[in-house]
Amino acid sequence: MKMISVILMLFIVSCARKYTITNEFRHGIPEGFDGVKLDASYQLYIREVYKDVSEPGNFKVKETIASVIPGEDKLIEIEYLLVSFEKQNAFYISTIPDKYQNYYSKKIKFFTPQQLNTYDFSTFSFGKINSDHSAIVFANDAAKHTNTWRFILSGDRLHVFQTEERVNKDPVNIYLVDEAVSKAAIFVRLPDFQIAFRNMDKEKRDEKRRGRPPFLRFSIDSTLYYKASDMKTSLYFRFNRNIVGSKDSAIKFSYDRMHNLPSILKQ
Repeated sequence: MKMISVILMLFIVSCARKYTITNEFRHGIPEGFDGVKLDASYQLYIREVYKDVSEPGNFKVKETIASVIPGEDKLIEIEYLLVSFEKQNAFYISTIPDKYQNYYSKKIKFFTPQQLNTYDFSTFSFGKINSDHSAIVFANDAAKHTNTWRFILSGDRLHVFQTEERVNKDPVNIYLVDEAVSKAAIFVRLPDFQIAFRNMDKEKRDEKRRGRPPFLRFSIDSTLYYKASDMKTSLYFRFNRNIVGSKDSAIKFSYDRMHNLPSILKQ
Protein backbone atom coordinates (compact mmCIF):
# COMPACT_ATOMS: atom_id res chain seq x y z
CA MET A 1 0.00 0.00 0.00
CA LYS A 2 1.37 3.42 -0.90
CA MET A 3 2.51 5.51 2.05
CA ILE A 4 0.40 8.59 2.69
CA SER A 5 0.87 11.09 5.48
CA VAL A 6 -1.77 12.07 7.99
CA ILE A 7 -2.04 15.56 6.61
CA LEU A 8 -2.85 14.36 3.09
CA MET A 9 -6.08 12.91 4.43
CA LEU A 10 -7.09 16.32 5.70
CA PHE A 11 -5.89 18.88 3.20
CA ILE A 12 -4.74 19.38 -0.36
CA VAL A 13 -0.99 19.92 -0.10
CA SER A 14 1.07 21.76 -2.69
CA CYS A 15 4.51 20.39 -3.53
CA ALA A 16 6.28 23.55 -4.69
CA ARG A 17 8.54 25.66 -2.50
CA LYS A 18 6.80 28.97 -1.88
CA TYR A 19 8.89 30.86 0.67
CA THR A 20 10.39 34.22 -0.27
CA ILE A 21 13.27 36.15 1.26
CA THR A 22 11.97 39.33 2.87
CA ASN A 23 13.56 42.63 3.94
CA GLU A 24 10.77 43.53 6.37
CA PHE A 25 12.99 42.83 9.40
CA ARG A 26 16.02 44.72 8.12
CA HIS A 27 15.54 47.44 10.73
CA GLY A 28 14.05 45.36 13.52
CA ILE A 29 10.51 44.14 14.09
CA PRO A 30 8.10 46.40 12.18
CA GLU A 31 4.80 47.67 13.48
CA GLY A 32 1.82 45.40 12.89
CA PHE A 33 3.69 42.13 13.44
CA ASP A 34 2.70 39.63 16.11
CA GLY A 35 4.53 36.52 17.24
CA VAL A 36 4.40 33.27 19.18
CA LYS A 37 7.49 32.39 21.17
CA LEU A 38 8.42 28.72 20.76
CA ASP A 39 9.75 28.61 24.30
CA ALA A 40 10.96 25.75 26.50
CA SER A 41 7.38 24.53 27.02
CA TYR A 42 7.27 23.34 23.39
CA GLN A 43 8.32 19.80 22.59
CA LEU A 44 9.20 18.45 19.16
CA TYR A 45 7.49 15.28 17.95
CA ILE A 46 8.78 14.02 14.62
CA ARG A 47 7.48 11.42 12.23
CA GLU A 48 10.15 10.04 9.91
CA VAL A 49 9.29 7.36 7.39
CA TYR A 50 12.04 5.07 6.18
CA LYS A 51 12.15 2.57 3.32
CA ASP A 52 14.05 -0.66 3.82
CA VAL A 53 16.59 -0.85 1.00
CA SER A 54 18.55 -3.85 2.26
CA GLU A 55 17.29 -5.96 -0.65
CA PRO A 56 16.46 -4.91 -4.23
CA GLY A 57 12.75 -4.41 -4.71
CA ASN A 58 12.05 -4.31 -0.98
CA PHE A 59 9.68 -1.38 -0.32
CA LYS A 60 8.85 -2.17 3.30
CA VAL A 61 8.29 1.04 5.24
CA LYS A 62 9.75 1.05 8.72
CA GLU A 63 8.71 2.90 11.84
CA THR A 64 10.35 6.16 12.73
CA ILE A 65 13.78 6.57 14.35
CA ALA A 66 13.90 3.68 16.83
CA SER A 67 14.04 0.80 14.35
CA VAL A 68 16.34 2.38 11.76
CA ILE A 69 19.32 0.30 10.67
CA PRO A 70 22.20 2.31 9.12
CA GLY A 71 22.77 1.33 5.50
CA GLU A 72 19.48 -0.54 5.28
CA ASP A 73 16.99 2.29 5.75
CA LYS A 74 16.32 5.30 3.53
CA LEU A 75 14.56 8.41 4.85
CA ILE A 76 11.70 9.31 2.48
CA GLU A 77 9.28 11.45 4.49
CA ILE A 78 9.34 13.89 7.44
CA GLU A 79 6.56 15.54 9.45
CA TYR A 80 6.94 17.84 12.45
CA LEU A 81 4.59 18.47 15.37
CA LEU A 82 5.50 21.09 17.97
CA VAL A 83 3.33 20.91 21.07
CA SER A 84 3.09 22.83 24.31
CA PHE A 85 0.85 20.98 26.75
CA GLU A 86 1.32 23.88 29.16
CA LYS A 87 -0.15 26.38 26.68
CA GLN A 88 -2.35 23.73 25.00
CA ASN A 89 -0.85 24.64 21.63
CA ALA A 90 0.05 22.48 18.63
CA PHE A 91 1.91 23.53 15.49
CA TYR A 92 2.01 20.99 12.63
CA ILE A 93 4.43 21.35 9.70
CA SER A 94 4.43 19.23 6.57
CA THR A 95 7.46 19.14 4.31
CA ILE A 96 7.94 19.00 0.54
CA PRO A 97 7.19 15.52 -0.80
CA ASP A 98 10.33 13.71 -1.99
CA LYS A 99 9.35 12.64 -5.51
CA TYR A 100 12.38 10.44 -6.17
CA GLN A 101 12.89 9.41 -2.51
CA ASN A 102 16.50 10.66 -2.47
CA TYR A 103 16.36 14.17 -1.06
CA TYR A 104 15.79 13.44 2.63
CA SER A 105 18.26 10.58 2.72
CA LYS A 106 20.91 13.12 1.67
CA LYS A 107 19.58 15.84 3.97
CA ILE A 108 20.42 13.89 7.12
CA LYS A 109 24.13 14.26 6.35
CA PHE A 110 23.85 17.97 7.16
CA PHE A 111 21.07 18.15 9.77
CA THR A 112 20.28 16.30 12.96
CA PRO A 113 16.64 15.13 13.32
CA GLN A 114 15.87 17.95 15.75
CA GLN A 115 17.03 20.67 13.32
CA LEU A 116 13.95 21.72 11.33
CA ASN A 117 15.01 23.11 7.96
CA THR A 118 12.46 25.76 6.99
CA TYR A 119 13.68 25.44 3.40
CA ASP A 120 11.72 22.17 3.28
CA PHE A 121 8.52 23.44 4.90
CA SER A 122 5.38 23.04 2.83
CA THR A 123 2.21 23.77 4.83
CA PHE A 124 1.28 24.81 8.35
CA SER A 125 -1.61 24.03 10.70
CA PHE A 126 -2.23 25.53 14.15
CA GLY A 127 -4.24 23.76 16.81
CA LYS A 128 -5.37 23.69 20.41
CA ILE A 129 -4.93 20.66 22.66
CA ASN A 130 -7.84 19.66 24.89
CA SER A 131 -7.50 19.61 28.67
CA ASP A 132 -7.00 15.86 29.04
CA HIS A 133 -4.31 15.79 26.31
CA SER A 134 -6.16 13.39 24.03
CA ALA A 135 -7.01 15.54 20.98
CA ILE A 136 -5.78 18.45 18.86
CA VAL A 137 -8.37 20.66 17.18
CA PHE A 138 -7.28 22.57 14.06
CA ALA A 139 -10.03 25.14 13.63
CA ASN A 140 -10.62 27.50 10.70
CA ASP A 141 -13.31 29.83 12.04
CA ALA A 142 -13.74 31.71 8.76
CA ALA A 143 -14.56 28.49 6.91
CA LYS A 144 -16.43 27.02 9.90
CA HIS A 145 -14.22 24.00 9.42
CA THR A 146 -12.36 21.88 11.98
CA ASN A 147 -10.08 18.88 11.87
CA THR A 148 -9.56 16.97 15.10
CA TRP A 149 -6.70 14.57 15.67
CA ARG A 150 -7.37 12.07 18.44
CA PHE A 151 -4.16 10.69 19.90
CA ILE A 152 -2.67 8.55 22.64
CA LEU A 153 0.48 9.53 24.54
CA SER A 154 2.72 6.65 25.57
CA GLY A 155 6.18 7.52 26.82
CA ASP A 156 7.91 9.52 24.11
CA ARG A 157 5.34 8.58 21.46
CA LEU A 158 2.26 10.42 20.28
CA HIS A 159 0.01 8.12 18.24
CA VAL A 160 -2.66 9.78 16.08
CA PHE A 161 -5.27 7.05 15.67
CA GLN A 162 -8.31 8.98 14.40
CA THR A 163 -9.11 12.20 12.57
CA GLU A 164 -12.47 13.94 12.34
CA GLU A 165 -13.46 16.60 9.83
CA ARG A 166 -16.44 18.85 10.62
CA VAL A 167 -18.14 21.70 8.78
CA ASN A 168 -20.54 23.90 10.74
CA LYS A 169 -19.94 21.40 13.59
CA ASP A 170 -21.47 18.61 11.53
CA PRO A 171 -19.25 15.56 10.91
CA VAL A 172 -18.14 15.20 7.30
CA ASN A 173 -15.40 12.58 7.42
CA ILE A 174 -13.97 10.33 10.09
CA TYR A 175 -10.77 8.41 9.39
CA LEU A 176 -9.34 5.53 11.38
CA VAL A 177 -5.75 6.46 10.69
CA ASP A 178 -4.22 3.04 11.39
CA GLU A 179 -6.42 1.59 8.66
CA ALA A 180 -5.92 4.47 6.22
CA VAL A 181 -2.10 4.55 6.12
CA SER A 182 0.41 1.78 5.61
CA LYS A 183 2.32 2.77 8.74
CA ALA A 184 0.77 4.04 11.96
CA ALA A 185 0.89 7.82 12.43
CA ILE A 186 3.29 7.80 15.37
CA PHE A 187 5.30 10.90 16.24
CA VAL A 188 8.39 10.41 18.43
CA ARG A 189 9.49 13.09 20.92
CA LEU A 190 13.03 14.44 20.67
CA PRO A 191 14.81 16.13 23.59
CA ASP A 192 15.12 19.56 21.95
CA PHE A 193 14.80 21.36 18.61
CA GLN A 194 16.15 24.20 16.51
CA ILE A 195 14.47 26.12 13.70
CA ALA A 196 17.05 26.32 10.90
CA PHE A 197 17.51 27.30 7.25
CA ARG A 198 19.78 25.95 4.55
CA ASN A 199 19.15 25.98 0.82
CA MET A 200 19.96 22.34 0.18
CA ASP A 201 19.75 22.73 -3.59
CA LYS A 202 21.85 25.85 -4.13
CA GLU A 203 24.42 25.98 -1.34
CA LYS A 204 25.59 22.39 -1.50
CA ARG A 205 27.25 23.03 -4.88
CA ASP A 206 29.41 25.84 -3.45
CA GLU A 207 30.26 23.79 -0.37
CA LYS A 208 31.40 20.83 -2.44
CA ARG A 209 33.52 23.07 -4.66
CA ARG A 210 35.12 24.91 -1.74
CA GLY A 211 35.40 21.89 0.53
CA ARG A 212 33.84 23.73 3.45
CA PRO A 213 31.24 22.67 6.03
CA PRO A 214 27.63 23.61 5.29
CA PHE A 215 26.40 27.03 6.35
CA LEU A 216 23.65 26.63 8.91
CA ARG A 217 21.33 29.44 9.95
CA PHE A 218 19.28 29.22 13.11
CA SER A 219 16.28 31.15 14.40
CA ILE A 220 17.46 34.35 16.01
CA ASP A 221 14.78 34.37 18.70
CA SER A 222 12.75 31.11 18.40
CA THR A 223 9.68 33.15 17.49
CA LEU A 224 7.03 32.43 14.90
CA TYR A 225 6.08 35.83 13.43
CA TYR A 226 2.94 36.62 11.51
CA LYS A 227 1.22 39.66 10.03
CA ALA A 228 -2.32 40.15 8.78
CA SER A 229 -2.74 42.34 5.70
CA ASP A 230 -5.99 42.71 3.74
CA MET A 231 -7.40 39.68 5.57
CA LYS A 232 -4.44 37.56 4.40
CA THR A 233 -1.92 36.46 7.00
CA SER A 234 1.74 35.75 6.21
CA LEU A 235 4.19 33.71 8.30
CA TYR A 236 7.82 34.70 8.98
CA PHE A 237 11.02 33.13 10.31
CA ARG A 238 14.13 35.16 11.24
CA PHE A 239 17.68 33.79 11.27
CA ASN A 240 21.06 34.75 12.67
CA ARG A 241 22.81 34.99 9.28
CA ASN A 242 21.84 36.41 5.92
CA ILE A 243 20.36 34.05 3.35
CA VAL A 244 22.85 33.21 0.59
CA GLY A 245 22.76 35.79 -2.20
CA SER A 246 20.73 38.25 -0.11
CA LYS A 247 21.23 41.11 2.34
CA ASP A 248 18.39 39.77 4.47
CA SER A 249 18.02 36.99 6.99
CA ALA A 250 14.26 36.36 7.12
CA ILE A 251 11.88 34.32 5.00
CA LYS A 252 8.14 34.58 4.45
CA PHE A 253 5.39 32.07 3.69
CA SER A 254 2.20 33.46 2.17
CA TYR A 255 -1.34 32.83 3.38
CA ASP A 256 -1.92 29.93 0.98
CA ARG A 257 0.64 27.88 2.92
CA MET A 258 -1.58 27.98 6.05
CA HIS A 259 -4.74 25.98 6.68
CA ASN A 260 -5.77 28.26 9.54
CA LEU A 261 -4.40 31.26 11.41
CA PRO A 262 -1.45 31.23 13.86
CA SER A 263 -3.34 33.64 16.12
CA ILE A 264 -5.21 30.61 17.48
CA LEU A 265 -2.05 29.78 19.44
CA LYS A 266 -2.51 32.92 21.53
CA GLN A 267 -6.07 32.14 22.58
